[in-house]
Amino acid sequence: MPRKRLQPLTDIEVHERLCAATEAIGDASGVTIRGNTALETARRALVMLQLALVQAMEDRTDKLTGVKDQD
Repeated sequence: MPRKRLQPLTDIEVHERLCAATEAIGDASGVTIRGNTALETARRALVMLQLALVQAMEDRTDKLTGVKDQD
């Protein structure tokens, strides 16, 4: 069954989804070092993306600070 094509998200909707992903991960630690490392890295990346998106919206630019290879 083909996937339903979703409408593009506004910047606010993108930010809300990034926040929801952060909330879904929560603050629990992983049982293993690798699991814990993955959780900690995901938390940092999601927060960085949230902040970069807000900054870009405020600056009215399409470039997110700290994100490489933006084409």
